Amino acid sequence: MGIIASLLAACGVGGRSDVGAVQDALRAAVEALPEHLEGLVQYQDSPNAGTTISGVLTLAGDDREQIEQSLLAVLETAVRTYRAQPGVRTAFVRLEAHPEGDRATRVVSADVVEPSSGANTTTDDLAAHFGL
Repeated sequence: MGIIASLLAACGVGGRSDVGAVQDALRAAVEALPEHLEGLVQYQDSPNAGTTISGVLTLAGDDREQIEQSLLAVLETAVRTYRAQPGVRTAFVRLEAHPEGDRATRVVSADVVEPSSGANTTTDDLAAHFGL
């Protein structure tokens, strides 16, 4: 079975995503949003560590409610962009957002889109939330 999996992966079937291309697409999409002020989206797709979209972002807004709305916009853009990439699989989404100059106000992905199970929101949870 290992030989078949290796051959399929070599042909691009069942292989992992192009981490650099996916990360670049996510960063470009998120950074183009008016809600994004600072911070980078990180993407990891590893057989050992799993698949994760993470980052600490400074977003537009003065209070928690405004940051939650900004984070929702970021999450929708991120999941739309992510799902358009070849070879991606369900990923944990661990984005954290703060207003400019206020690191004490912290909003995480799971605060605005409840995980279907466990502690972390996934790209499947986001897709369902946004009706994709």
